[in-house]
Amino acid sequence: MRIYLSLLSMALVSGLFLNSPGIAEELTGRQVMEKQRSFQTVKTEYGEERMLLVDVKTNTKENRQVKRYAKKSENGLNRYLVVFLAPADIRGTALLIHEQENEDDQWMYMPAVKKMQRIASASKRSYFMGTDFTYEDLEQEKIDQYTYTMLRTETIDHVTPPRQCHVIEAIPLGGTKKSSGYSRRIIWVDQQHFFTLKIEFFDRRNRLIKTQKSFEWENITGTVYRPRKTIMDHHRKHHKTLTLMENRHLTTPIADQVFTERFILSEKHFE
Repeated sequence: MRIYLSLLSMALVSGLFLNSPGIAEELTGRQVMEKQRSFQTVKTEYGEERMLLVDVKTNTKENRQVKRYAKKSENGLNRYLVVFLAPADIRGTALLIHEQENEDDQWMYMPAVKKMQRIASASKRSYFMGTDFTYEDLEQEKIDQYTYTMLRTETIDHVTPPRQCHVIEAIPLGGTKKSSGYSRRIIWVDQQHFFTLKIEFFDRRNRLIKTQKSFEWENITGTVYRPRKTIMDHHRKHHKTLTLMENRHLTTPIADQVFTERFILSEKHFE
């Protein structure tokens, strides 16, 4: 959920300058991504959501209930926890992420074996729990590990009212280029409030493989916006993952222990 995790950030700056004429044309791709980070960052975030997995070819659907935690630690890096609450056969399954300067640490907890399994770098291209999000998608965007090119401005009309967007190409660099499952992404960022409305993902052969769109954006507080609904459409698999946020709390205190292996191994994470 890169888009999920890139939205979990602390709003540190004022948006007053957004009304200045011509500022949209003056921004570089990197500057847009930096502003998105500063505008959409929060200290803590908790959310409960309904997830629907859809196989388009067979028209089969699977419903899931998920809760998510996020917290910025004292060193400025983020901690994330994703927990499945339903259906019963995956209840308690969890993904713990500790953001690092270079490559994030990820661990999966499977209740059947009651162990934390580390996700290896080579496995981050794999899809997470049958969804259309890879483990890579769930990591925080590391701006220094990409080049961002401003392609154009464009109106996105899958939201109401339509939004004018910066369209930015993101290409991985160095070690990220070697490990990433993507050759590039195209990102549509709202010009006024700097939230991401759409992302196109291209595989290592530069083929469009999936598209993520977000809907029903709400101003939560200050410069912070969040979507109520997100759809990841995997074109090659003919599969979709839909998420609908049912409950969200920002800046509510979350104990540090929530993001520890001990907390998960004691199975307190799905009480």
